[in-house]
Amino acid sequence: MIMGESINILRKTIIPATLNSYSVVFFFNNKLLAIVLLSVTFFNFYAGLSGLVAVLTTVIVANSMGFDKIRLKQGIYSFNALLTGIGMGTFFEPGLVFFILLLLAVLFSLIISVILSGWLGKYGLPFLSIPFVISFWLILLPSGQFANLGLTQRNVFWMNEMYAVGGKPLLYFFQTIDNLPLSRMVIVYLRSLRSIFFQDHLITGIFIASALLISSRITCLLTITGFITAYLFAHLIGSDMASFSFYNIGANYILVAIAIGGFFTIPSRYSFLWVVLLVPLTSLIILFMTKLSTFIQLPFFSLPFSIVVISFIYFLILRVKPGKLILTQFQHYSPEINLYSYKGSIDRITGNQYFPLHLPFWGDWTVSQGYDGKYTHKGEWGSAIDFVLVDEMNKTYDVSSNSCEDFYCYNKPVVAPADGIIVEIADHIDDNEPGKVNSTHNWGNTIIIKHLNSLYTQMSHLRAGTFKVKKGDFVRLGEIVAYCGNSGRSPEPHLHFQAQVTPIPGAKTLDYPFSYYLQQAGNEIKLKSFCTPGEGDHISNVLTNPLLKEAFDFQPGMILKFIYGNDSEPEKVISWEVFTDQYNNKYLYCSETQSTAFFVNDGTMFYFTSFYGEQKSLLYFFYLTAYKVLLGYYENIEISDFFPLHIIRKNRLSLWIHDIIAPFYQYIKAQYSIRPAWSDSPVNPGQIRLSSKIHISYFGSRREEGSGTILLSDNQIREFSFESFNKKIWAQRTDI
Repeated sequence: MIMGESINILRKTIIPATLNSYSVVFFFNNKLLAIVLLSVTFFNFYAGLSGLVAVLTTVIVANSMGFDKIRLKQGIYSFNALLTGIGMGTFFEPGLVFFILLLLAVLFSLIISVILSGWLGKYGLPFLSIPFVISFWLILLPSGQFANLGLTQRNVFWMNEMYAVGGKPLLYFFQTIDNLPLSRMVIVYLRSLRSIFFQDHLITGIFIASALLISSRITCLLTITGFITAYLFAHLIGSDMASFSFYNIGANYILVAIAIGGFFTIPSRYSFLWVVLLVPLTSLIILFMTKLSTFIQLPFFSLPFSIVVISFIYFLILRVKPGKLILTQFQHYSPEINLYSYKGSIDRITGNQYFPLHLPFWGDWTVSQGYDGKYTHKGEWGSAIDFVLVDEMNKTYDVSSNSCEDFYCYNKPVVAPADGIIVEIADHIDDNEPGKVNSTHNWGNTIIIKHLNSLYTQMSHLRAGTFKVKKGDFVRLGEIVAYCGNSGRSPEPHLHFQAQVTPIPGAKTLDYPFSYYLQQAGNEIKLKSFCTPGEGDHISNVLTNPLLKEAFDFQPGMILKFIYGNDSEPEKVISWEVFTDQYNNKYLYCSETQSTAFFVNDGTMFYFTSFYGEQKSLLYFFYLTAYKVLLGYYENIEISDFFPLHIIRKNRLSLWIHDIIAPFYQYIKAQYSIRPAWSDSPVNPGQIRLSSKIHISYFGSRREEGSGTILLSDNQIREFSFESFNKKIWAQRTDI
């Protein structure tokens, strides 16, 4: 039992944490890149060995002490120890004293990493390589006083070591690579890459550059952009920094480019522009620290990179509006995946930023005055909306407008736009005669609901004596709170609605969207998501369908079993279970294929947010088929969305080429659409079949990539299928 548990810890925690400690130096969690980096560190054997010992020590200590396993497995706590170990192995001779000091240094690195993670993490900031610099200084500064710790001479006599390890062939191989007839700029670029791991051989830079290209085209492009910018700037100002001859100097430029251009921000033309601006700034900081280091007798290594990146991220966090340079909200440890996930989920990201508010009425209403309207929605009160009911002639009243009862919206229910607490009610003002206003009591009868701290909604001009709630009551979404009237500054019956940050009647309005609503334009009905209706829009709430709502209501602990098959394989039984992670995100998990599909069900829409695992699994095909489903049944409404490109399998070479251009222009898109195909009743269906399609477009030219169907009955997903050019798969729900 103990042996099995130890093997499980080794497989699930220690090995991935160790590998990611290498790749996360370049802001990746990538096995291929990690293995290449691990291998090249052993070109200087003792440096590689001390780096590996440092990582393993840190991972084992952090795991045994109960630190966050997710961050541990990502290599966040241990990559600084890796750099410390490699640095010590590069500069000092191995021995008993060396390894004692190494263990103390990496322990100190772990302590600083955890402390800085907690301190800077409160502000959404990374700690980067600061623990490495501090812990290495801890050994380097007093090293002259350690009589039993000597500086290494291996770097001087490296040819002897190569000869001892591999004889003439290995020595000749390294000499041949180091003497390749490459341009000076290419050689300096490769030197900069190799310096990140304190390596001396040109082949190290070649291996790292090749691994980066395979792992990420955007990252490779960023390293080149950052390096060329630094190289040209150094020549422009006449600085000898253009030689990049010192350890980690070239590394600073490359790491700044990767961090700002594609990791902490979404890759774009703006992120590349900021790389071009920040790299010269980094160069100035390096020149400053070079002079400073002559006094303190300490190399600064990658400290300029850490200072520039942390400062710039905090600078971006303090913005009032996000602007063109977008901070990465969901980190996938790949600039391509960050970019494609963001581009494919802009509406979803927008939705995640807002607490969902719904329209405060039943049925179809019309916006008589929108934001910054002609009459009363001005200045600080501009983000407000007036709603009325109209007939086919677009009139708000029947026959005459002599009394309030003649208006269609008068005395109609007003409902809570979301769950909340009633914090204010004014219920003492008589209705006006049509055409007259009460300027003394501007807002008329009013109700204010608190939904969150700093999020309140106000509904005004209500009818006196019709309130169904009182101050302090908790109300649910859609619950009647009062009835529409004509009180206050209201020449005719209408409903005034606004969002605000304080509970004061008539407070400054807040520009805030409705989560979902239907907009009628002629004979067409469109679904609108997280936007604000404009003047003249005919709108209504989405009415959810019980069958759809129940079928996609996946709750933690549920197990879904399917019999499935395809054209070439026999039938199988597979099961998925519903879980939630530590951040309360729900996901479907298939233990057989180790596949995971995260999803959101916000009561109106079901949609998947991400998929990890086997792209031949049944869960993957369900992800493609049910990528986004409206939980209301509308025969003529088609829901569309975009897949992240990395999740759709296609020609690898064409996608690689696209990756290079993608930050500036995306000419390949993967579009998803779904609509009702059939039901047994248009009013209250007991069975519904949905039909979905996937289209890939190249420069706007679309071709169908796949299609799927979902059959719902008995309040569950009864069966689904997916078909593409080379695959047809079907699945049927089973209780076996």
